This record gives sequence, structure tokens and C-alpha cells, in this order.
Amino acid sequence: MRLKLFDTIDEALALLEENNAFYHEVEKDIRKALKDLFANKTEMIVDVNSRVKSKESLREKIIRNRFYVDYQNAQDILDNLSDLIGFIIECRFIEDEYKVLNIIRERMNVRNEDDGYYCNEAHPLFYLDCASRQPQIQKNGFAIYRIDGYYLKNGVKVNMELQIKALVHSFWGEIEHKLVYKNTNYYVYDDFMKDLLASIKANLTITDRQLNIIYDQMQSTSLGDANITESSFEKQISKAINDLFATKMNESIGFTMNLKNTSTILGHYIFIKDIRYDGGNNDRIATLFRTFKKLNSIHMDFENEIVMEEGFYSQDVFVHILGTYLLSIINEDYDWFVFFNMLFAIEPGNNMEDFSLFLTVIRNYLVDNYWLNTSFVRLPMDQSDLLHDECSRMLANSLCEIGTIKIIHDDKMIAINKAFVKFIEELEKRVISYSDFMQNKEAYYDEWMTRMRKIFS
Repeated sequence: MRLKLFDTIDEALALLEENNAFYHEVEKDIRKALKDLFANKTEMIVDVNSRVKSKESLREKIIRNRFYVDYQNAQDILDNLSDLIGFIIECRFIEDEYKVLNIIRERMNVRNEDDGYYCNEAHPLFYLDCASRQPQIQKNGFAIYRIDGYYLKNGVKVNMELQIKALVHSFWGEIEHKLVYKNTNYYVYDDFMKDLLASIKANLTITDRQLNIIYDQMQSTSLGDANITESSFEKQISKAINDLFATKMNESIGFTMNLKNTSTILGHYIFIKDIRYDGGNNDRIATLFRTFKKLNSIHMDFENEIVMEEGFYSQDVFVHILGTYLLSIINEDYDWFVFFNMLFAIEPGNNMEDFSLFLTVIRNYLVDNYWLNTSFVRLPMDQSDLLHDECSRMLANSLCEIGTIKIIHDDKMIAINKAFVKFIEELEKRVISYSDFMQNKEAYYDEWMTRMRKIFS
């Protein structure tokens, strides 16, 4: 005979499914209330995540928390489920958690005398237990900002739970949830595992503090000190990339290569593309953390070929030549394979979009468009335009001839930029026409390659 508790569970799951649309309506109402609550106070908030309890999670919770003993029927279980709807307010840094809590307490200031919960005048159906002691201490000994609440809709009270988490705490929460809460294996070295997890969390807290300091410095320092803070932040990005992908590579192929150089390149690329030249949009910091958090939970393949979504073509001579070459060796040269595998995982677009953007950024880093387009001004405009394309072609071909991933190492790109500027300035004095350049094109290219080989020798 089937245990009665499983009948109770089935009834609760059926009731959850029956009311699913209603609960999602409540979820939207709460989201709007929270958005209004934080109007003009969103600078520290990265994201607001929410979910309605899933059937799988509810089944597990009924058994784990013995709800089948405490409550008589399915309706009682749902009515007493504190996190039927769950919200997480993600903020940038740990110190922002308390600031978010204070905003909630300041604006949810109308007390319900019946239960002691609070609402805001603009949203009188949404209540939170703002007077509860925060942060709360979890069973694992770690602190968390967790507030019980409920929403009244059509006379029905729907319980919800609100958590406030810094990005590193959100990241940590996923690690712990998968390694401990969801892991049914018995660990003999239980104390060792606890100490190890505590050490991981401590390191994340240190990282949070370091990034907070760097962020504050980038906000307030003078231009004279900007290089110091930029360098520190770029190193943090590179370290995060290295640590994440070293783990992913080991999971995929069973060992890890030295990814330091590749991670440094990627960190620098992301920095110059999204941080230094983004017009001060510091939300990219938060976006990167969310990306790393997401990547931590997915499987990455460092063994099978990279597949590009579509054909490649660019009207830009430099981008087209270098791009065509890189696509021809992307699955043959493992250094490039690993690099683009990591790049495509981090960047938000499809592979070809990310690939084209990468090439454009590299081109702009190596050659200033304005400078190149104002060279050879002594010649007729049509001839100077043709020469600009030929010079770009020469630079791209030389990078393809060198071929290794070192062509995008930062020190090499700086050296290439300086050498190319000097080379073009010398050509301007020597070239008297486009036809003259074309007659001596091979000799000029050989001369340029001699300079390139010295850079990479």
C-alpha cells in the first residue's frame, strides 16, 4: 500500500499547478511594487530575480521539512509555505546589502497592527516583516538578509520570501546549494568539507572588498591616478577569467593548460572594450559578475570544434583578412581555439557577432582610424584612399604571417602600433603616387615584415 504522505504530496503539487497562473500574476505585482519601492535608488542594485516554487522543489521541501506531519492537507501546506514566491535583490557589493535593507525599512513604513508586517502606502497589498532581525543566521552558520512577506490578491494571501544578496554571496549561494544542499552523498571528512567551504566564502568576501575599493577609486580618483586603478581592476577581471576557465577546462578534458596569458589577453580585451571606452558605464562590472556566475553553472567543451553560425565577410580590409585567417585555423591551433572558446562563452552575442566585434576592437587598438585616414594627404584623395586600404592590408597580412596568439598580447600590440606609425610616416615621404607604391609593394611589405619579426623575435 502506498504511503499516505505521497498522496498528500500529489495533492499539493496538483494544487500548485492549478494556481500556477495566479501565482505568476502575484509575482508580477510584487516585482512592480519592488520597482516602485526603489525608484531613484537603483544605483547599487544589479538585478531582481524571482521565481514561483517549482513542483520538484515543493516535493523535496515537503519531505525534507516534514510538512506532511505539520499540516493536514495540501492547501495548508501551500498556505504555510514561506517561499511560495521567492525574490532575490542582487546588489553590487556586500556593504550594499545593508543599504538596500535600510531603503526597504524606510519606505515600507505602514505597520499592520494584526501581524506586525509593513507595507508602503502606494502598494497596500504587499507586506514585509521589516522589523525582523537582520541578517539572519542560517544553519550553516553564515549570515543572510532574508525577509518574510506576503501579497494579498483577490482576498488570497500568498506568502513570499525576499533575499538581499551581493553578487559574491549570490555566487557563493549557488556553489553551496549544489555542493551541499543538493548533494546526497555522505562525506566522511565532514569537518574538512565545512572548513574548505568556509575558506572559499572567505576568499569571495575578500574579492568583494577588493573590487569595492577599486570601484570607489575609479569613481573618485583623478585622471593622474586612473592608470593605477584601471590596472588593478583589469587584473581582477583576468584573475576571475583564469580561475573560472581553468576549472571548466579540467572538467572538460581532465587537465588544465596554463591559461594565464590567454586570461590576461581576454581581461585586457574586455577592459579596453567595455570598461575604458564605454563612457563610464560602470554597470559592466556587475554584468561581468553575472556572466561569471552563469558560466559557473554550465558545461564547457574544450574538445570538440567551435561552430560558427554563418559565413564571414567584412567591408573593412583589415578585419576581413585577419578574420578569414583566424577562421581557417580556429579549430587547428589549440591556443586560438581555447581563446575563442573562452571569448564566445563570456560575450553575449552569437559566435560570429562576438568574432567580428573582437576583430574591430583589435583593429582600432592597433591603428587609429583618424591618423591613418589623414596620411598621404599630399596625394589626390582617390589615391590616398587606396593607399589607406593597402596599408591596412599590409598590416593584416603581416599578423597572419606571424600567426600565433602572441599577435594580440598587449605588449606586442603596443609595439606593433608604434612601429606601424613610424613605418607609415616614412612611407609618406617616399611614396609619390599610388602606382609608385604598387610597383614597390613587395619590397615595402618585406621591409615591414623585417620590423615585425624583430618585435616577435
